[in-house]
Amino acid sequence: MLKRLRFQKFLLCKILLVLLLYTLCRLIFLVLNPAFFQFGFLEIAHAFYVGLLFDFSAIIYTNSLFILLVVLPFKFRSYSWFQRIINTLFYIVNSLAVLLNLIDTAYFKFSGKRSGLELLKMRDELGGVWQNYVLDYWYIVIILLSVIYIFYKLNKWIARNIDFSAIIYSWKQYLSEFTALLVIASICFLGARGGVNLTPINTFDAARISRAELVPLIVNTPFQFLMSTQQVGLTAQNYFDNNTVKQYFNPQKAVNQLDTLKVKPNIVILILESVGKEYVGYFNQGKGYTPFIDSLMKQSLVFTHAYANGKRSIEGIPAIVASLPTWMDNDYMSSYYQSNQLKSLGAYLQDYGYQTSFYHGGKNGTMSFDNFTAITKGGKYFGLNEYPNKTDFDQHWGIFDEPYLQYFANQLSSKKQPFYASLFTLSSHHPYSIPEHLSAKFTEGTLPIHRTIKYADYALQQFFAKAKNEPWFNNTIFIITADHSAENEKPYYQTTQGKYEIPLFVYSANIQLVKAAVNDITIQQIDILPMVLNYVSYPKAFYSFGENLGRNHWAMQLTNGFYQYITWPYVYHFDGKAGLAFFDLKKDSFMRTNQLRNMQYLPIINKMDSAVKCIIQQYNNDLINNKTHVK
Repeated sequence: MLKRLRFQKFLLCKILLVLLLYTLCRLIFLVLNPAFFQFGFLEIAHAFYVGLLFDFSAIIYTNSLFILLVVLPFKFRSYSWFQRIINTLFYIVNSLAVLLNLIDTAYFKFSGKRSGLELLKMRDELGGVWQNYVLDYWYIVIILLSVIYIFYKLNKWIARNIDFSAIIYSWKQYLSEFTALLVIASICFLGARGGVNLTPINTFDAARISRAELVPLIVNTPFQFLMSTQQVGLTAQNYFDNNTVKQYFNPQKAVNQLDTLKVKPNIVILILESVGKEYVGYFNQGKGYTPFIDSLMKQSLVFTHAYANGKRSIEGIPAIVASLPTWMDNDYMSSYYQSNQLKSLGAYLQDYGYQTSFYHGGKNGTMSFDNFTAITKGGKYFGLNEYPNKTDFDQHWGIFDEPYLQYFANQLSSKKQPFYASLFTLSSHHPYSIPEHLSAKFTEGTLPIHRTIKYADYALQQFFAKAKNEPWFNNTIFIITADHSAENEKPYYQTTQGKYEIPLFVYSANIQLVKAAVNDITIQQIDILPMVLNYVSYPKAFYSFGENLGRNHWAMQLTNGFYQYITWPYVYHFDGKAGLAFFDLKKDSFMRTNQLRNMQYLPIINKMDSAVKCIIQQYNNDLINNKTHVK
């Protein structure tokens, strides 16, 4: 009977070859992202083992047409022209899978997760600078070509060593093949679903089977791509009745205490591209790349436990200026909800008599920041098109930070007070360009980004040197933070909570506006909007997922398919249905011991579980029903 199942043998060899290919890609991913080595050999080996489940699912989905063509019992399968077609199809499909896996191997340093359809959006954003990425990651290109060449040779070897011409299409042959078809169909059905579970496997299942930190190692990029194509928007949640939810969390807010201000302060938010907490010497015993920021923080209100709500700029900007986090698989600006009624900080302050604006030296249209500013009524948008001196263009993304910040200072001096302006820098984004005349001023660090972090810090210093002589300076509150962190070296900043830590501090030359202090509450980007409205004593109700200062503070991200809820020093992971993990950072800063079953922490875990459910329910239902505004 086995002689009659040559096509099935052919299929088995092909599937095993692709499983080997995916495992090789996972090994490359591990070697080039060595942070995973901290978990030890046994946990990594288990991740590779569990990864086979996700690999097999992705392989069945992506090779479904090939499998169908091989197992249907038609005589023309033995013809040479048909063999060429199915072998070419097999080679192209799985070469693309290798390509996705290897692109993500490099991109993971920035995203911190396996990528889905957002990789295609990144392609659009790269525009003409994709060549720089190819040059910087030349070794990925070499690895890609080598793997595809090996795959090509093995693919040809399999095809050459199975003879289909000897098959005799008798009734016994058809019966054997039909029986095999039923068996293969059953295996493919179960393999694609990931087993006999009630629902097919998803990314967050990797966290349940293994541990959350290893999800990117377990899951492959083609699988994540497939998951992201199935996004249908948020799901309405009903964990609790609405009154209970409002007791835990209510986005309809008002200022804690209204003060009578003789003069409304100006507000400036400076958002620094990719400046993670690891780069700031103030937080790391003086070891960092930001001497000016360090000195400014000593005169500021500094939050020691500040978190980004996402790992990409397209997630960070809405969180900062509109208190809208991305707790869904899609970024807000590409989601079903982008046309919801939503007011950003600029809209609230416009209603309160402020002149408002948003500045970014990048190309107009970058990540739809200009559209987001418009739809949330955030004020006038200033991008590359509005910048007067195009010789300051960095040949990649936009205007170098130093000249753009000088331009920003001049712009502020021309505005009528009170004003509110946000600025988002760009020079510390890959490919990390520095103006040629300053090239010798900044030495290399241990990562390519470190040099441009020094430059961004210098650009900020020059901005303040100019701004402090302007008449508006002493009546201005500066909030300085980052859009997200970037590549990290230290194990602490490579954990699922550490990679979201960012600097956040508030400075004013007028101590009547802001007093220097250190605050150890948990705070996040979405808290900036209510913080500012409190500083200016905004008299009306507003909508914010962030909290007013002085209330219960927390931070939350959606990462690798699960929610991470932080009330420092506690971290709780939740998959939408049940808890996955709980950590005490004071005792376990590297998050290696899951305390979810430790009865000592049960009251804290239960409280965090209820809180995160209320937040998710409010977030999902408000976005679905267009209630992201004050009634």
